[in-house]
Amino acid sequence: MIALIWAEDVNGLIGNQGQLPWHLPADMHRFKTLTTGHDVVMGRKTFAGFKRPLPRRTNWVLSRQDLSLPEEVKQLHDLKALQALNAQHPDDLIFVIGGAVVFEAVLPFADLLYRTRIAHTFTGDTWMPNIDYDQWQLVAHQDGVVDEKNSYPFAFDDFKRR
Repeated sequence: MIALIWAEDVNGLIGNQGQLPWHLPADMHRFKTLTTGHDVVMGRKTFAGFKRPLPRRTNWVLSRQDLSLPEEVKQLHDLKALQALNAQHPDDLIFVIGGAVVFEAVLPFADLLYRTRIAHTFTGDTWMPNIDYDQWQLVAHQDGVVDEKNSYPFAFDDFKRR
């Protein structure tokens, strides 16, 4: 199963110069909890924004370009390769973690969405592609707790394709 996982502000902003425009430890904890032990797929620019491969996950970079990647990182050259990986392990979750171009390409055949919605406006340069939520059923909603570490109101929403 293919799942998209991301955080966005009220305007759908997801990034600024290859980084998250906010610091929200609760979202990072959720991301780590959900993705650990699974495959994570990202675009070349998203991978470049990390200092190293994400630990305890199989890291895949989706790019048509031939890339020089660390030994522990694998490459998918196209969407058909991602679909083949999914078909080989249909009961395993594959998390697509960004960026916007990859989200847009994978969205038509994604099974699940894991969204963190931050009730604040940030400045940035990358937005989540439009999603027709009529195609999705909300299966879980949890309001986040604003505290000294998480200064913005937020909520976690999980969707499955109808």
